[in-house]
Amino acid sequence: MRMRWGRFIWSTGLLALLMVGEARAECQGAYTGSQLGEDIGRMTTSLRILDEKTFMEAGTRMEARIICVRSSLPPRLYASAYRFIGTTHFFKGDEEGARSWFRSALELEPEFYWDAGDLDIGHPLRLAFDDERSSAAADPVPLEGKLLKEIAGAYLTLDGRRLDKAAATVDRPHFLQVVSESDKTIRSVVVIQGNAIPDQFLEDAPVAVVADEGKKKGKKKKEKDGEQVGFEDSGQESEGASDGTEDMFATFVVKRVRPKAKTPLMLAGGVVSLAGVGIYGASFVTHSQFESATTTEDLEGARDLTNMLVVASGATLAVGLGVGYVGIMMDGSPGLRFGGRF
Repeated sequence: MRMRWGRFIWSTGLLALLMVGEARAECQGAYTGSQLGEDIGRMTTSLRILDEKTFMEAGTRMEARIICVRSSLPPRLYASAYRFIGTTHFFKGDEEGARSWFRSALELEPEFYWDAGDLDIGHPLRLAFDDERSSAAADPVPLEGKLLKEIAGAYLTLDGRRLDKAAATVDRPHFLQVVSESDKTIRSVVVIQGNAIPDQFLEDAPVAVVADEGKKKGKKKKEKDGEQVGFEDSGQESEGASDGTEDMFATFVVKRVRPKAKTPLMLAGGVVSLAGVGIYGASFVTHSQFESATTTEDLEGARDLTNMLVVASGATLAVGLGVGYVGIMMDGSPGLRFGGRF
């Protein structure tokens, strides 16, 4: 697609580019979400029919006035706007500026591909757009030591998405918006580059205070391999410890904290298991009676009793083994620990 740009359009587009390059941009006239959608529709149609004039007029107007929109818009709509703003820059010869907008668009809508009816398969704009897919997938870069300030009755969004952390992807422009909690309207918009969030929205993160463990004495507890182990100071101080520094050769007495229910469960499991063995032993006696029975009634009675004893012994043995296993696997931490090594 070939386009020839007039001096007026070039100058207006350059002015819009300079505006977006600033951390703050001033609204250049009224502009609504409906008008934004109409301009996107005009640019889509004019791109297909090669209407240069309509395409550039709509793109220049949209870039200059999109920050005037005061209604909350979905991220996909911002993705379309960023994509066409980038296209406008590309046709002006500003390929680097176009690529930065393409990255912003792909971050919001990574699954987008140009339709063959919009651009030829080998069109340079399509190739430049697809080249930015991998870069667009970068993770947000946080501002070290900074948190977002709370705004009374409002919250921050970045390109239509709620912003909860002082972080943003770099190497691309973003629209940082202050949105009203009550009616979801946009109070103000700041155009930023990368993660350059203005200081007015930031505050210093609290500094974490690390306790000097070397000065602590007495009992400490530590979990190791699923068991609770108590560490108790031996009461002896080594040389050099009196100056307040940590003695790396201090002596500790290691004691295992045994759960109170561990031993009773193990004993109960053993007793119940022995009971199961005893019941199974009794089945041998009834089985002998079954073998020596001389009447049908005695035969059936011995058979039923033998079967009942075998089933009862199996159930009792299973209960005993289960209770004992629970006792064996119990450690000092809450609940039970199951596992193994391979």
